[in-house]
Amino acid sequence: MKELIEQDILVMVPSYEGESGNCTKVFLQEDVVVIRSTLRTFLRKLCSYHHFDLKASNNHYGKLVSARSNLPIPIDPDRIYIQLKVREPIGKDDGAMGYFKLKGIRKVFSREGLTFVRMENGVEHPCLCKLQTAKKQLRQGNLVRELMGRKRSDLVVEAIEYYTSQDGPAMKSDIARLYMKIDALLLKMENGYE
Repeated sequence: MKELIEQDILVMVPSYEGESGNCTKVFLQEDVVVIRSTLRTFLRKLCSYHHFDLKASNNHYGKLVSARSNLPIPIDPDRIYIQLKVREPIGKDDGAMGYFKLKGIRKVFSREGLTFVRMENGVEHPCLCKLQTAKKQLRQGNLVRELMGRKRSDLVVEAIEYYTSQDGPAMKSDIARLYMKIDALLLKMENGYE
């Protein structure tokens, strides 16, 4: 499971798999893996591995984007997942939502009355929501990504203000702030921001 979680996961959808019942299909760049656990369980393990508090994130970003449900899951700036309905559940606790990596989405479109999400690897996933709903989820995901970037840049500005206003020996906390500043700059450079 750890090896799978460490990979670049593009899509996670709930799936009924024969005798195994309610499982999770995980789409990677060039492979599809079926996990014999529910999507909720797999998502919980993914968040735990990345030290991500899903409940705190939902509380924080829910207020910022004025939404209560189906919020984007921003594990890190490169792993933000949006939720879209992909199936009709047949059991009480069966999930209906699939999770799509925001950076991996190439196009959301409608064909013959159905909504599809085309991923960067060319695979098209049908959704059970309207095109407007899918586009709204994309906008929310982009907004959360923007808010994450602002939060990181605010930390850098805070660190710069501290260093220009303080004149004394460097402490461990000073070095930690400097590390955060360098980390934020490296992240911006990786994402192509100026």
